[in-house]
Amino acid sequence: TEKEEGLWVRPEPTLTLPQACDPGLTRKCDQNLYISGLCYVFPPSLGEPTLSLRPGYQECLKGKVDLVFLFDGSESMTTENFQKIVEFMKEVMRKLSNTSFQFAAVQFSSTVKPEFCFSDYVRERDPDVLLSEVKHMKSLTNTFSAIKYVVSNIFEAEKGARAEATKVMIIITDGEATDRGTVTEENIIRYIIGIGNNFESGDTEEYLSQFASKPVKQFVKVLDTFEKLKGLFDELQKKIYNIEGTSKELNTSSFQMEMSSSGISADLSGSHAVVGAVGANNWAGGFIDLWRNLTEDTFVGPKPLNSSMEDGYLGYTVAWLPQGTRRMLLAAGAPRYQHVGQVQLFLAPDNRSGEWAQIQKLNGSQIGSYFGGELCGVDVKGDGETELLLVGVPLFYGGRRGGRVLVYHWNQAQFQKLLELQGEPGHSLGRFGAAIAALADINGDRLTDVAVGAPMEEKGAVYIYNGVEGGLHSQPSQRIEGIQVSPGLQFFGRSIHGVMDLGTDGLTDVIVGTRGQVVVLRSRPVVDITSSLTFHPLEIPVREVECSVRGGSRRLEMNLTVCFSGKNLTPKFQGPLDTDLKYTLETDGHRTRSRGEFSPGMRDVRGNVSIVPGTEKSCLQHKLLFPVSRPWGASSGEGRPRHSQEKRVKPILNLSSHTETWEIPFEKNCGEDKKCEANLSLRFSPKGSPVLHLSPSSNLSILLELTNRGEDAYRVQLHLALPTGLSFRKVSTVEPHTHTPVICEEGTKESVSPVWTLALSTKLLLLFTLQVLIQMVFDTLLNSTWKNSLQIKANTSCDNEDSSLWSDNSAVTEIPILYPIVVDIGIEEWVFTL
Repeated sequence: TEKEEGLWVRPEPTLTLPQACDPGLTRKCDQNLYISGLCYVFPPSLGEPTLSLRPGYQECLKGKVDLVFLFDGSESMTTENFQKIVEFMKEVMRKLSNTSFQFAAVQFSSTVKPEFCFSDYVRERDPDVLLSEVKHMKSLTNTFSAIKYVVSNIFEAEKGARAEATKVMIIITDGEATDRGTVTEENIIRYIIGIGNNFESGDTEEYLSQFASKPVKQFVKVLDTFEKLKGLFDELQKKIYNIEGTSKELNTSSFQMEMSSSGISADLSGSHAVVGAVGANNWAGGFIDLWRNLTEDTFVGPKPLNSSMEDGYLGYTVAWLPQGTRRMLLAAGAPRYQHVGQVQLFLAPDNRSGEWAQIQKLNGSQIGSYFGGELCGVDVKGDGETELLLVGVPLFYGGRRGGRVLVYHWNQAQFQKLLELQGEPGHSLGRFGAAIAALADINGDRLTDVAVGAPMEEKGAVYIYNGVEGGLHSQPSQRIEGIQVSPGLQFFGRSIHGVMDLGTDGLTDVIVGTRGQVVVLRSRPVVDITSSLTFHPLEIPVREVECSVRGGSRRLEMNLTVCFSGKNLTPKFQGPLDTDLKYTLETDGHRTRSRGEFSPGMRDVRGNVSIVPGTEKSCLQHKLLFPVSRPWGASSGEGRPRHSQEKRVKPILNLSSHTETWEIPFEKNCGEDKKCEANLSLRFSPKGSPVLHLSPSSNLSILLELTNRGEDAYRVQLHLALPTGLSFRKVSTVEPHTHTPVICEEGTKESVSPVWTLALSTKLLLLFTLQVLIQMVFDTLLNSTWKNSLQIKANTSCDNEDSSLWSDNSAVTEIPILYPIVVDIGIEEWVFTL
């Protein structure tokens, strides 16, 4: 007996009764190999099993066969060869002596002579005794009449024949029949063995086929010498056992549970269990419904059972899909169905006398992908109703990612595809989806999470997907590599389980199977951090300071108070939650150049704060120069160990609570009505380049005077229309002498247009009665088409200027172009170029 104990292990989540099954329990029955399962149910303490059961166990029911040897005793056969036939019959009888076979022997020539009947064999089973009086008849070969005699006289009850037995006749002859006739079926399976060279027909096999059952290839054997009878038994034995397991009505294998491999998969829901039986019904498969405290079983197979289901392996995986107080659903995978795989959904009966009903089929798409090779039902909300069915497709080949998990959502009484999960690129043979497990809530959002194994991504990996309302996140929150756990691990993630608390700390632990080892991954308590920020003064007084100065002498110090408090999202955790929080404050994190500093040259500051969830908030003070908008980020630190020998699980931050953004406003100088009304004007300054000298190293500098005669202007922008021969180099503010950040954006232009546009934006406010002188420098492109002058148009705008004041927002300048003159002067043999 060969055993694979523990190939399938799963605890029942409510009763915490672990169950282990061995689907490879083998035993011999009349030379046939039976394979079925053996399962154990263990107590919560994992002591001695409280129950052992053999679901779908098939008793060794020996098939009854009544076999008659009809052997040739004609004169054409030598005494030596005749004796070889007798020895062959003895060999067959000896090797099948401890079976349910009964034998009889009839010699034929011109007449027939029963050597012994079935009743003789029942009284005396020694072939040497039964065949001791055989004498060679040495006459004709009346084969037809001999067959008729056996059919009419030997397979009779008074001769010891059994009504329920399969009737088999083995005919042995060395030549063609000397009589004439026909052979009828009579429900007798006939083998014929032709020996020697005494057959006159050109095709001996075709001639002998008239005496044999169909198909000819299976029931006719031609030997050129009598010596080859010695090695014929093994071949004959296989044919006999094929016949023994054949149903005449269906012309298919009658083996049902003999090769079931029951226990290759299983699932439990309360006291109701099912185990997969992939080998049942010619490997069409099915599952076994265990009831009455798992002591009685009922087999459920594919419906309808036809040739398309052969080798489908239904029951390779099974998963209960509870629907609250309503009837139970069961998903069963058939990963080899039609080479692409299938998942069948069944509705369990209300009572033991009811019938299982098949309600839906989900089909795979890629040949050899093993669609349905792993199944997992997910109750996302934990209300007892399964919302999701996850189908593993571990052998799916998709370029750089090997394996898939298809997520189906229960909607309108059927499962509909919701999304598709896949592993990290670079692992085309990673077998993502080889293991799938629904975990208890591990991130504290009260939604079920899921783990997916990819055992062949390098040393193996496990992906964690967090639940969302009605589904799962499409991206994993964590990827755990086997090599990170231990360099020696192999196939990390081949099996996963995550509903039990092995550390007795109130948190669910995740158990991961590897080759020859089991790894326990401890969960960590999750805390949610909330923060608040207060500052003084409440606004940045921009009139008193120049907020964009770098290293200027006037600086406004703002006092910041940042406070943190924590909330435990895993209230079942039994242990200390105090930890050191590392945080970062950063000014203008979304901008390339910050408008505030915590200290000279430093736009961010880092700190540590000790927090204990559920207690009062912890606060710290910082000073800031000119903040506007600032995000902060935080992460849970390792903390200072309170005791050198302390080993405890440290909290981890909720992923969604790391970042917040606050805004500190500028002071608005908008008068009593608190409504700012700007009045912009724009003109070209005469201080710019008066002309453009067109040469390889020439450039053009223009100056724009931008004035605000009204109240503060917000988001001031400039738009310029330029000839295509100019290439933008730089822009800067000349007056006042500050480093005002300016954003430039090149506009689009048609291919036939001689003009392109440039948009400039300060992204700052322009104070009332303030004038800004902006300088722009352009390089010249000599390969462009130039005229005698170039024209530049400029326009300014802001967010808060009334349209009635736009008349002075535009300006145009015309700049003459001077071309270089090349003069060649020749004096005798010298040439000068000016």
